[in-house]
Amino acid sequence: MPSSLQATVTEVKTCTWVHFTCHGVQNPVDPTKSFLQLYDTNLDLDSILQTSLPNSEFVFLAACQTAKGDIELVNESLHLGGLYCWSFKAAIGTMWTMMDEDGPIIAEGVYGLSSEVRARIDKVGDTAEALQIAVRKLWDSGVPYERWMPFIHIGV
Repeated sequence: MPSSLQATVTEVKTCTWVHFTCHGVQNPVDPTKSFLQLYDTNLDLDSILQTSLPNSEFVFLAACQTAKGDIELVNESLHLGGLYCWSFKAAIGTMWTMMDEDGPIIAEGVYGLSSEVRARIDKVGDTAEALQIAVRKLWDSGVPYERWMPFIHIGV
């Protein structure tokens, strides 16, 4: 995917499923200024919220702090993951910093499921189960809980 802001937004408009692997930065003062750090610029929530995404279904935010909320709004979904659900039907994000090596493990678990499981998980509404299976694989590998706990699913 292109790294410039306009090229990225243009590409995202055409996609049903989108995957970002980059740094995420939460702005606790103004969550709409939270952003995903692209190669040469930042993709903030204002840019996404002002963009019509008619095809959007699912976004995987393999970035740190994409579902970390505001300290004053701990029970609200005012964060990168929650706001992406305004355009996308479902999102996978992280509540705090994740280990770089865990992103590919979780992504492989979500996207590379066995054929019998993949036959059931072919809709955006099934991505929560896919994440649960992926996190369980990480958990079963014996890594400390802080490595598998950051990942959450938001939406349908």
